Amino acid sequence: MTEEACKQPPERVDKRIHVALPIRVTYWDSDNKPCLDLACTYDISARGARVTGLRCVREAGEIIAVERGRSKAFCRVVWVGEPNTELRGQVGIQCIESDRTMFETELRGLEEVYEKVQAENSPYRMTSVAGSLNGNRRRQPRFDIQGVVDLLKRDPSADHTAAILKNLSETGCLVTTNHKLTPGTELKLVLQVGNQDLRFRGRVRRVAMDFGVGIEFREIRKGDRQVLQFMLRRLAEKEEEEEKPKAKAASVSG
Repeated sequence: MTEEACKQPPERVDKRIHVALPIRVTYWDSDNKPCLDLACTYDISARGARVTGLRCVREAGEIIAVERGRSKAFCRVVWVGEPNTELRGQVGIQCIESDRTMFETELRGLEEVYEKVQAENSPYRMTSVAGSLNGNRRRQPRFDIQGVVDLLKRDPSADHTAAILKNLSETGCLVTTNHKLTPGTELKLVLQVGNQDLRFRGRVRRVAMDFGVGIEFREIRKGDRQVLQFMLRRLAEKEEEEEKPKAKAASVSG
């Protein structure tokens, strides 16, 4: 992905609220008969939601109808939380009706809530296999990752700045961008990786032409911590699988 490809802000930068709302869900069984299920939202946005307790869903791609009050919208399941992960029991859905806004009334009266980033509670204190081989003893390992970042200075009149995500940890990220940023700049960030988006408040810690822009996370949107931890655990598992041959070779040669 190039800088040119992300000049426009990510599509899913709309407000996302961590709130539990009961919903009715209509799904279609193997005989194409409509069936009813009840569930609850984990968070909501104008175009989708994260849902818990949705027992009828089996895999991404399924179409369901979501009702709350008099509002009804057809949605596609975009991801299903895997068992034994931070997202178990959760399902991500996205509205497929281009002219419809979901949860309009609820979103109008609610604001996003942020929590302080608390790295001391991180399950990723371990040094990765790659870090061990390279002598890297970071308390918060950074993992290479591809994604798009929308940066907005805390000044309400500031324009959005597009950037490319290079690596990620629980307390910060590295991005590259053609726009000028200076250390100490306070930012709002939206990270878009695959079907997920994460929102932070942070500040620029380091800027270098051959390095990129290092950003420290100060706060994370409520409800996003589970998604971040899921991403980091998956990245750690992938890195360890890729580095096992190197570790084995190092052991043999030693």
